[in-house]
Amino acid sequence: MLVNGVKLEGPSQEVLVIPRQGMEIVFKAEAVLEYEEFDKLYPKPTPPIVMRPGGIKAMDPTDMDYQKKVDEWASKRTHWMILKSLSVSDSIKWETVNMSDPETWSNYDKELRQAGFTEGEITRIIQLVTSVNGLDQDKIDEATKRFLAGPQAQPEDNTSQNSEQNNTPSGEPAKESA
Repeated sequence: MLVNGVKLEGPSQEVLVIPRQGMEIVFKAEAVLEYEEFDKLYPKPTPPIVMRPGGIKAMDPTDMDYQKKVDEWASKRTHWMILKSLSVSDSIKWETVNMSDPETWSNYDKELRQAGFTEGEITRIIQLVTSVNGLDQDKIDEATKRFLAGPQAQPEDNTSQNSEQNNTPSGEPAKESA
């Protein structure tokens, strides 16, 4: 696909650098384009089938057990997306997270805390992932403003004369234009 004559390739990436003890900790995040891997590891739950009056079978999305499973599924999906997005960070290796075991996916938060990251730093890391995986309103507003502004006005060249000259350099009055 070409956009403005430029070929777009691959998902977008963003970088966050956190200074720590004389070094820079680099978190890279890449947009997650496919959730097929997640779906295989942790399929979305389906509502139970109940019998309605008249012998009609129907799904019951109001079932409390089902709703609990959906909440758990959504939480796991978020954890997986965070980990998958951060997986392009070459310098970051999780010790207790196993991408093939959904029960370990939430461990990234515990590991970040154990490594001494503050609440604000962890929030910034999650914001990095959120930002690269979707547009926030601030990004949309800024891009729209840049687009609507069009090409930037060129600075005026101060060597050009902007008005009629009243006198010639010799001091004689200039001829008036008709």
